[in-house]
Amino acid sequence: MLLVEGLSTPLGPNSTTRYIYKVYIWEDAVARGGQSPRFHSTPHTHKSNLRSRAVTIKTIAIISPGDMGSGIGKALVQEGYQVITCSEGRSPLTKELAQKAGFQDTPNLATLLSQADCLFSIVPPESALSVAQNIAGHIQSANPGLLYVDCNAIAPQTTLKIAEIIGGAGARYVDCGIIGSPPERRGLTRVYLSGPDTSEVLELHGQNIDFRNLGDQIGTASALKMCYASQTKGTTALWLHSLVTAQSLGVLDPLRKEWTSSHPTLWGRMEDNIPTVPHRAGRWIGEMKEIALTMEGIGLTNDAFEGAAAMYELVDAVFHQKGYSEGPPILEVLSMIEHHLHDHHDHHE
Repeated sequence: MLLVEGLSTPLGPNSTTRYIYKVYIWEDAVARGGQSPRFHSTPHTHKSNLRSRAVTIKTIAIISPGDMGSGIGKALVQEGYQVITCSEGRSPLTKELAQKAGFQDTPNLATLLSQADCLFSIVPPESALSVAQNIAGHIQSANPGLLYVDCNAIAPQTTLKIAEIIGGAGARYVDCGIIGSPPERRGLTRVYLSGPDTSEVLELHGQNIDFRNLGDQIGTASALKMCYASQTKGTTALWLHSLVTAQSLGVLDPLRKEWTSSHPTLWGRMEDNIPTVPHRAGRWIGEMKEIALTMEGIGLTNDAFEGAAAMYELVDAVFHQKGYSEGPPILEVLSMIEHHLHDHHDHHE
């Protein structure tokens, strides 16, 4: 599937609403011999007892308050919104981030949903679907009028699956892609939104958060996020492939000198970027797999980004158990990866 458009027809004064969706099925271009993707439209209807669609958002639930979630939430708290979360079962670090950001804790998921006007899902990509399924199981009893904003780095195909799950539970769905760093200052964070129910989220005022509308089609915001990250984090993975290979084959120094001559700024960018990868690699594995799925969906090979995922799995295996919050300098990063590869190779001989 690629796109979902939503229409609604009020049925009475009690805000009972019938949702009518056009569900577009994305036929795999590979299965069609490499031809362009083709779209089909099929009607799907279900009834939900919803409160009024014209909701002024005052209380925002965030799952989960990690680095980005706590940053987004803190910016909204500073603008006067009530931001809530449920720390039940969360790590001490996540609980600390939520407390410092000014979140109010709720005892369980049902309470969280009953109090929220909208919910931002900001979790690792590989958790986005299961989180949505868990929340959908509580929506009808706790809050059928919930506005669910999926902010995760997921493929358009994945966001459509989640939209179907959330819509099937009676709630409304907004596709969202966050580009940039947590909003510690102005200009760092762009929040792209798409779908038929973005208007209330676009009215939010968040210090240092730039909300941007990409239209009424679910899948557009996720597509933009995937294409953007394919260049940024994908390029970093490509750098690591080149650098680790050069280190292992003994040509890193002449390669660095050649880059300094032919691409003067490139080595400096690598020196700044590569040391930040070890503590992020584990979070990027799932994102690379979602990009691979995105590319595969339009008929491209997924090999490049499955390879990027494998590189980040390697980096995470080297550094995850070593207690680094920030990685060491670039040459030490490369040396440690090289030694890991050699040890792994020797072990299998």
